[in-house]
Amino acid sequence: MGSIKCTLRKETKNEIAKYIDNEFINETIKEIVKYIKEVSKVKIDDSNYNKYDINSKVELKDNGPFNIYDYTYVKDFIYELSWEGSYIEDLEDDESINNDKPVFKYEPKDIATVLYEKVEKVMEQKKGELYKRFKSRYTEEFLWNSVRWYKRTRDGKVYYDLDLEELSEDKKRSIEEKIKVEIGNGFKSRWGASVAVKVVTLEEKLLLDIYDKGCVALGIVNDCYTEVVESDNSNDEEKLIQLMIKSSEEASASTKGINRLKVKVVNSIDKRLDNLINVNIYKTKEHMNLFLEDARNMVFGYYKSVNLPGFRRSLISKEDKINEIIKRIAVVENILYKEYLKENEKAPSIDEMLDFKECISWICIKGLVWTSENMYIKNKAKDEIQEIILDNPIYEYKETRDMKRHFYLHVGETNTGKTYSSIERLMEADSGVYLAPLRLLALEIQDKLNSQNIPCSLLTGEEEDIITYAGHVSSTIEKLQLGTPYDVCVIDEAQMIADKQRGWAWTRAIIGVMAPEIHICMAPEAKDVIIKLIKDCNDTYEIVEHKRDTKLIFEDKKFDLNKDVKPGDALVVFGKKKALAVSAQLLNNNIKTSIIYGSLPYSTRKKQFERFLDGETEVIVCTDAIGMGVNLPIKRIVFLETRKYDGVSLRKLNVSEIKQIAGRAGRKGIYNKGYVATMSDSNLIKNALTAQTKKIEKCFIGIPDSLIDINIDIIDALKTWSVMSIKGYYEKTDVTRIIFLLNRLKKLNINASKEDLLKMATIPFEENNKAVEALWEEYCKMYSAGTVNLKKPVLKKSVSSKKELDELESYYKSLELNYSFGKNFNMMINNRYISYEKEETANKINELLLTNLLDHERVCINCGKKLSWDYPSERCRSCKEMLHEARSGMYKPIFRGNRRKNDFSRSIRRKRNRH
Repeated sequence: MGSIKCTLRKETKNEIAKYIDNEFINETIKEIVKYIKEVSKVKIDDSNYNKYDINSKVELKDNGPFNIYDYTYVKDFIYELSWEGSYIEDLEDDESINNDKPVFKYEPKDIATVLYEKVEKVMEQKKGELYKRFKSRYTEEFLWNSVRWYKRTRDGKVYYDLDLEELSEDKKRSIEEKIKVEIGNGFKSRWGASVAVKVVTLEEKLLLDIYDKGCVALGIVNDCYTEVVESDNSNDEEKLIQLMIKSSEEASASTKGINRLKVKVVNSIDKRLDNLINVNIYKTKEHMNLFLEDARNMVFGYYKSVNLPGFRRSLISKEDKINEIIKRIAVVENILYKEYLKENEKAPSIDEMLDFKECISWICIKGLVWTSENMYIKNKAKDEIQEIILDNPIYEYKETRDMKRHFYLHVGETNTGKTYSSIERLMEADSGVYLAPLRLLALEIQDKLNSQNIPCSLLTGEEEDIITYAGHVSSTIEKLQLGTPYDVCVIDEAQMIADKQRGWAWTRAIIGVMAPEIHICMAPEAKDVIIKLIKDCNDTYEIVEHKRDTKLIFEDKKFDLNKDVKPGDALVVFGKKKALAVSAQLLNNNIKTSIIYGSLPYSTRKKQFERFLDGETEVIVCTDAIGMGVNLPIKRIVFLETRKYDGVSLRKLNVSEIKQIAGRAGRKGIYNKGYVATMSDSNLIKNALTAQTKKIEKCFIGIPDSLIDINIDIIDALKTWSVMSIKGYYEKTDVTRIIFLLNRLKKLNINASKEDLLKMATIPFEENNKAVEALWEEYCKMYSAGTVNLKKPVLKKSVSSKKELDELESYYKSLELNYSFGKNFNMMINNRYISYEKEETANKINELLLTNLLDHERVCINCGKKLSWDYPSERCRSCKEMLHEARSGMYKPIFRGNRRKNDFSRSIRRKRNRH
């Protein structure tokens, strides 16, 4: 007997674990309620935090009391940030490793961690009491049924059954003590397990349910009590129940986003099904929608798994419970749709959707509201949209169709005098309009006409300069005033008709402008499609071919920025930062440059151009903003880059882009030859210069005005219109940006007509500039609230010299938005103030480009060594090697995918930092 030992049975171990976990969860639920009642939410403001300064602290701000309606599951609540946190020293890819310049990080502590620590202390204090309570169950029967007896052999454990009758009382008492010790060890080992694991079961529950249980446990009133969903036994509810029980299995084949059930779910299927059948569903939209999400995942997961080998036996008998869950889904859907109908009186009834066969499976998969908006309304709207959209958009302009118009098609490559010839004719007319692709060109032509004593107004999205007695207008093409008659119209850069976001403006101008004489300047690839448009309009045309007088020569030698720069060069990169870095590098080589990039204000560009024209600078560093209409004495175009980011990916330049930019070399009337060079991809540039550009086969059309008159949500109307087929060589404009901004307005609860919402979403501004985007949102809210005066933009003044340029450019764009928003919505704006501020800001930007350019040169962030503008890293080679050695010796990367892993990682880092 002495060699026989005992071990706890699996059932006993599970019972101990369950006992401890239940006590732990009860305490956690109490602490959750206390936390919600006593502590406010936290907002972290690190805008002024200096990660190089150990004394710098982030600001923790009170973000208001917890509202448990804001948090649906417990996990959404416990992963909020608490008031506690710590600062640790760390190493990062982008920062220094030198001892005299450490990097500090603020590690916020989430509520889960705070609660775990509190409960752990409570449980530690209660451990003795819990142990006594558990030990009170140690009857003789319990003890002997809780263990298995075994003896170790070479082959492993050999288990025994002990005959109690054969044991003496002394032996029995001795063994009972051993059993008690073994059970006590089981209790202690379970308590030593990670406390976070014990709360996993809470994360799947609704917080309101947890809160209610916590209030009961604490003996306090539930001040957040809300109504529980109950069946209303209506006809609509009954129809839904029958429909969904009948159709859910068939619908499951279309549920691409829902996977089959996992093995661990199948193993605990009864518990999970009972939870969904019995859990309280509270009458708040968030709680109901989350129940629907979980319930649908279970229902469709079941139907996808029930016939799989190995799953069928476990699942086939559960269909009754699945039907109970489907009934609960139908009850919740009926309640949600009733609320939806109160706000959307013109939405279809349940009966109307049930009569529409395509809706049935989607009601099961996505619910009534989604099906109403995305299936029923859209399909119904298609017929209405089809009725209002004409087969050919030329018939939208009846007055223009009654005119006899003659077109002069100026066809040629870049720098062949197309625009020059057209403008000469425009200046001879009594009235006329010039339509430009860029504000820069519109301003340039206005200046030219006014300098010739031909009064000319300016009309762009960002600014206006209306001269009351002027017979001419220089305008960006989107701002064309269609109802105004002119003697002559000039449409520039008409190959832009193929642009999926702006091409509609060229199509509209060609078929809608009211002028008997129209000059269109274009690249050769646009000729055929524009002739089709003119013929469709029943107008006449003649072609004026423009040939390049200056020969364009490609230099085979690879360009070296440090050796090969010559006066008259235009160096092309893609991106403002790169343009500034190249200019700074050249300044270090005593070469002064003019800088041109997209976000530069017009008057700043003009000053930069003038410096080049006056000989103050010998070289221009520019982005592809130079490709359209800029007439400067450029002798050679040098491609420092041949790839650009187009908003989706980094791609090679296409043939038309290369020709457009390269064509600026060899200014007509100044040089007999133009040159093109490149730092890389010689064959790409060389071949593009002689390649045939692919002909444009489609022209884009814009959103029809009549779309607003359809009695559905403007977003739904746009989505439906965008996917409808269209005849001929037309293609619909890309409305992705507009729909994105309309959805933003929806989330902001902007109260405005469909026409006004569409105006807001089409106002020109940079939505990737956070400051300007925030101002746009604020203006939309102000208009929605009935405000008359728009808030003036504010310039941040306390910024580093490196960021000053960005801040000034953002401020300039904000001033433009102030004007364009106020103008569009007839709000009060101070034109004199805006003009003055814009001019002052443009002057400051120009001054920075002259005096602070070296702030933008590339240097190693560790040692300060100068780097070339295109160096692929933020660190020089030696600093990168030092960093690699340091990390391989002492630093392990921290992966932030899982909260519980984070807790472990933080403890390791704290220990390391203490040492």
